[in-house]
Amino acid sequence: MRSFLLLTALIMVIILFNNEVKSQLSINTDISILKAQSDEGNPDAKFYLGTLYYSGKNLDQNFDKAISLFQEASDGGNVSATFNLGIIYAKGRGVDIDEKKAFNYYKKAAFGGLPQAQYNYALWLREGRIGEANTIEAIKWFKISANKNFDRSLIELAKGYESGIAGRRDYREAVKLYRRARTSEIRRDNSPYLQATYHLGRLYLKGLGVSSDPKKGLKFIREAANGNVNAALIEMGKIYEEGRYVGKDLNSALDYFLESKKRGFLDSEDDIVRIKKKLNS
Repeated sequence: MRSFLLLTALIMVIILFNNEVKSQLSINTDISILKAQSDEGNPDAKFYLGTLYYSGKNLDQNFDKAISLFQEASDGGNVSATFNLGIIYAKGRGVDIDEKKAFNYYKKAAFGGLPQAQYNYALWLREGRIGEANTIEAIKWFKISANKNFDRSLIELAKGYESGIAGRRDYREAVKLYRRARTSEIRRDNSPYLQATYHLGRLYLKGLGVSSDPKKGLKFIREAANGNVNAALIEMGKIYEEGRYVGKDLNSALDYFLESKKRGFLDSEDDIVRIKKKLNS
């Protein structure tokens, strides 16, 4: 009974790393009890123990043991372990990259109800990573994940309503979804919060789905640019270059384009060359 209570007291948190997801323990526990429960066949214990081996937290890092434990946990019904296996095979962390295996694990975890997996599965369906692209099925899974308030799926679904690939063009629905994605407390660089902020800012500038409000739109896009959303950096650069909503300022435009390049987005190179020519003319 004591060991069962210790296991159920474990709190799992899902965190992003390299734009993907892994699982990690949020509190310390008795490793020996965790190992004993794993040996008894408890899939949750196998999953938690696998995260420790994989991360090297409280145990020597051992990818082989971690992957074996994740597989056993997945076979036992632990959907987070299934998703982790998808990440591992997609990124080649401790194994050779195998996109077909990754896709199958994402699919299994998606059908198991994990919103993060539903998002990844939808992305791969849309991109045709394995087999032909299937936009209709992708939108279906973005909707399922968005219904669980997964912020990245909310954004993709909103973009689908903007473009019409979600079944209809509906800017009001897109606005609602972007606003829901902005409820996230996490505002790190390029986070879903900031991505949604950028897209919402665009709609305020254009008056699509909301009353036109250039002041609010510019505020949102600048906030996203300050959070290193590349599209927002480029947009702010063009706004200053063209003098839209603000006074024309080529130096400010250049600063935004240079920041975009600094962040590794090479598409801004042509913008930098163009602005420098204007400044030197």
